[in-house]
Amino acid sequence: MTALRSALAIIADKIKDTAADGSEPDWIACHVLGCGRAALRLRREITDEEFSLMLGIAEKRATGMPLSQVLGYAEFCGIKIYVNGDVLTPRPETELLVEQTAEYIKGKKRARVLDLCTGSGCIAVALAKFTDAEVCASDVSEKALAVARKNAELNGVQVEFVLSDLFGNLKGVFDAIVSNPPYIPAADIEGLDAEVRDFEPRLALDGGEDGLDVYRKITKEAAERLKENGLLVMECGEGQATEITAMLGGFDCTTVRDLRGVERIVRAVKKSV
Repeated sequence: MTALRSALAIIADKIKDTAADGSEPDWIACHVLGCGRAALRLRREITDEEFSLMLGIAEKRATGMPLSQVLGYAEFCGIKIYVNGDVLTPRPETELLVEQTAEYIKGKKRARVLDLCTGSGCIAVALAKFTDAEVCASDVSEKALAVARKNAELNGVQVEFVLSDLFGNLKGVFDAIVSNPPYIPAADIEGLDAEVRDFEPRLALDGGEDGLDVYRKITKEAAERLKENGLLVMECGEGQATEITAMLGGFDCTTVRDLRGVERIVRAVKKSV
């Protein structure tokens, strides 16, 4: 047997040279022990086998691989989302997209929602799980769509998945379009944390010279793909919201700030003609 406190200290030391935050040893222990952080505090000792499993995870994490990829999942909107190197790991701020979309379609019977650049499918799966919307999700990457399909299956929801470069292979109009597109300026990618730069797909990061290439394409066609008073809601990088809003003539635009106070979400409602 090993004292849990000692085990956590050893794990913390093994991953100290990564971008890990102080909570990661706890999450590694929770994963191995099958408990939440509150229950973790009640444990005093762990078995040698449990300690060995924790060490194995820490050794992989020490290579710089994101913890989500080591564990094979991330938490998003209270559900587990399978991830690997073909998709971005869901970030907490992206939950704002789900909240904004769910609030907008509340009361609309079987609203039709499109998730562009779905990646892991986290947004589409959460909306399908927590609303009665008909959800369609698209991505240009076949590998990303394979992950997204797996997440729909794991969470027991129905989502229509379409291989498409933005709107290219999509048909019809939608009550809401939601997207977390690539928005990192190409020149900034080499300066990202190694666990993002080296382990997450560049296709999902690279937004072109100024980070706004995909937004220009989405905003050019979005009005045609939305019903009257339809919602377009997109995540963006710090300092990008003003420029994106300027692209949205014919929409009433507002922004939503994340917990750090950054204008993280552009929320645009198509004006009535």
